[in-house]
Amino acid sequence: MSENNGAPEDSGRIRTGDVSGTMVIGSHNTVSNLKITAESGSTVTVHGGPLPDPVRRPSISQLPRSVAEPLIGRARDVYVLQKAIETRQLVQVWGASGVGKSALLRHLACTMARGPEGVAHVEAGGRTADDIAQAIFDISFDAPNYKPSLEVLKEHLKTLRLRIYLDDVGLDEKDLRRLFDMAGQSTFVFTSQQRSAVDGVHAIRLDGLTASAAAELVQALLSRELRPDEAPIVDALCDAVDGNPLRLRRIALSAATGKGLPGIADLPELLPALLNKLRPQERDLLYLLGSLSGAELSPRHLHELLGRPDTEALAEGLVRHGLLLASETGYSCPPDVAECVLNMRRTEFPADRLCRALTVWVEARDTTPDDVAAHFQALDVAVLRAERSGHAQLGAALARAASPKLALSRQFDAWGSLLGAGWAAAKSAGDKAGEEFFLREARARKRAIGRITQAAVMGIEAGVLMHELVALHAHMAGTQVAAAVSAGTPAIPAAIQGAVQAPVLAHAPVVTSVGTAHAHAANVARPVIDMSSTSVPSHAATHAANASATAAQGPPPIDLSGSAVHSHSATMSAAGASHPALTAGGAASAKGGVSALALACTIGVAAVLGVGAMAYVSDQSSPSPTVVADPIGTPGQIDDTSDTADPVCATVLPDLSSESRTFNTDSALASSAIDSYNTAMASYNSGATSTPPDHTMFLTETGTVVSDLEDFGTTLQEASAQAQDSSVSSDLDDMLTATQDIKSQYESFGGGQGSSEIDTTSQVSDLNSAWSSLQTDCGE
Repeated sequence: MSENNGAPEDSGRIRTGDVSGTMVIGSHNTVSNLKITAESGSTVTVHGGPLPDPVRRPSISQLPRSVAEPLIGRARDVYVLQKAIETRQLVQVWGASGVGKSALLRHLACTMARGPEGVAHVEAGGRTADDIAQAIFDISFDAPNYKPSLEVLKEHLKTLRLRIYLDDVGLDEKDLRRLFDMAGQSTFVFTSQQRSAVDGVHAIRLDGLTASAAAELVQALLSRELRPDEAPIVDALCDAVDGNPLRLRRIALSAATGKGLPGIADLPELLPALLNKLRPQERDLLYLLGSLSGAELSPRHLHELLGRPDTEALAEGLVRHGLLLASETGYSCPPDVAECVLNMRRTEFPADRLCRALTVWVEARDTTPDDVAAHFQALDVAVLRAERSGHAQLGAALARAASPKLALSRQFDAWGSLLGAGWAAAKSAGDKAGEEFFLREARARKRAIGRITQAAVMGIEAGVLMHELVALHAHMAGTQVAAAVSAGTPAIPAAIQGAVQAPVLAHAPVVTSVGTAHAHAANVARPVIDMSSTSVPSHAATHAANASATAAQGPPPIDLSGSAVHSHSATMSAAGASHPALTAGGAASAKGGVSALALACTIGVAAVLGVGAMAYVSDQSSPSPTVVADPIGTPGQIDDTSDTADPVCATVLPDLSSESRTFNTDSALASSAIDSYNTAMASYNSGATSTPPDHTMFLTETGTVVSDLEDFGTTLQEASAQAQDSSVSSDLDDMLTATQDIKSQYESFGGGQGSSEIDTTSQVSDLNSAWSSLQTDCGE
């Protein structure tokens, strides 16, 4: 990203050395001043002056760094892509990890003619569509201290005619299309692992190298010709690894160590064998980067953390041999390498050292907001790892130090992510002042960009939050990186946004005397997490510190924005009262997780603290049923409706918006009551207390949630009766059917009618689909 965060020298408005200044945010009727200081954070006031006037740069150019090694075996691919880029507006390069997509994209950006007005190469890994759009704006316009609203941002971007190269895009189809539409006259060339289904995208799959190209690559790495006996071996190995250049580099390294080329049977154990032959300083470097769940560090970070002046040279050597990955801003560890090295070490790089070094770096006067934004994923991972390893206070301190500069970078979704992680660390550390700081910053951020509701503010101030909130972004990194869903402005209803952790009463006998007046529950078990029910989220999301003591791959996370299966069981006390036995569990597929982050509830927290809310739980051996609170997502503000829309739309959309916020508040309160119950049950399970807790409050709050769903259903019913458009009426009826089904399940569960499971997966899907259709039919 172009460094454009400081004001002109004579303005003195932003000083990144001591982290202070004022930023103008928004446009038209929502213009605000965001004043930022390191000491007290951010404050928002109404902007009283003239709006900044962004000036297009005379030469728009942001190219990747030059690549030392030439592309090998890609002449035909380059030719095909050049022709596609010259004739198409949207071009995708997709393929397996390690196949060479990023190297090819950098080559194209550096060698092809620029667009009519310039070229921009942006590393998109982990970034949201809004943050990518802001980065393109910063590259293209001189607009110090200005973050325009999305509407005005689009007005500026749509005038550009650039050739934009995006590497490692992890956006879903909706966000990808929205990004393309923002800069509608520009050409986009982007890479990702999965083929895009967006209309108009010309997708080109990048396959592995041919046998002859593989031989050429191995010869280049060995700095010699292949011997006659080696040529057929390389040919067979190329076929075995599908011509993957990253794996071929490792094969060449094996030959360079003196043992000769490996056989096909040796490939499964090739990576551990290579790591064992590395020098200690190289293994230390892999150990550090392998502990970061795919996030990258700069050469400066590596030097400070390892205390060696030659870390960049070491890193480049490991990149050459396929053991590290290089980007524009630093180095990261491939997932399989990270898993292997962490299995060998049986531990992770100390989180306290990581946090202390990054805090010093963040606070340094020469560390710019752009520098901090480039490494927001490493900051998130460090904060999360500190929280789960007993150094939560250090994690909170790092997040607090980084927050002002990340805000000044104008990458607001990355900023929201860090605020969520920092808040979780502060809460875990018992740092009340820290909690208040992050909540204050979250409110300032949302107010500044006009995306906060009064109900959400009240919920935060009432403390109805998840125990451990993690707001992270997308960055797929093999088996280490989890998937999440971008929160944005969820549709009605965003499915599971929060979950609750609860102890379980199972069947472990407790001996009591016959004459005891009050007996323990007959059967007690320790809390467990049921991770058996998984589903695939819609948006590749985020990285998280995840390697356990014995493996880099952690347990699946709970997706706080997708639906899940929720259930409960009951155990009788001596008095005959039924006590729900609750555990956390739910839906999401993942390739990593973070232990020691408990699941709890949220009142639209994703809409307050950032995007991609995701909670991770430690792996447990015994699965058990689950119960999850289902807040309904709050739709965006409705400005007006189309002239041709059904008149009922003018009232039903705002009404549903208001009622969904009420539901969010009450469902979060219900989860908070369950959380209190959980704490008491944990004490009971551990033997600290002798009496099972009273679950009356939990049942009362659940009843309130049922009442909210009744109100929601009544609104839908009345609107359907008034609707004049048959499509609108059908949408409302579909929403009503799904709402009634959800309410029925909650009634059965909370009312003690014997239900042992709540599974709203299909109903939530139907409700989301109907809401989307309603918005369309209402002209939204």
